[in-house]
Amino acid sequence: MILVVEDSIDDSFLLTRELARANMDHEVRVIGDGQDALDFIMQTSPTPDVVFLDLKLPRLSGIELLQEIRKEPRLHALPVIVMTGSINPRDAEMCARLGVTAFLPKPVSLEIFRKVIGCAEATGRFLARPVDPHFADLASPMLRNGT
Repeated sequence: MILVVEDSIDDSFLLTRELARANMDHEVRVIGDGQDALDFIMQTSPTPDVVFLDLKLPRLSGIELLQEIRKEPRLHALPVIVMTGSINPRDAEMCARLGVTAFLPKPVSLEIFRKVIGCAEATGRFLARPVDPHFADLASPMLRNGT
């Protein structure tokens, strides 16, 4: 299952459309509230295969949601792809520290989005390492060096 945590109807529509075009054999669930998403993730078994996460959400921000996910040992390796309108480098650094798979600034280019989806199609799973070339540009020099 693919979980999309996005409060923008337009953004969630575009994302689910691209996922459908990729013909991935996954159920897609959309939740527009950070707290509802946390409750869903904690109560769902098996866990989602991947979470597409916006950072600006009602009730619980994407960063707060990601922090809670990473506290749970069974969710430590859950692939999370952040898609955000934030241009704050601290958000990118925090996401990197919390082990996100990719940090995609909005508007997300279809080329980069398709690269992320393509990795999943080719391997049968979402990768656990950053695949977005913009991620390194937004993260600190320490993170760019892989430390």
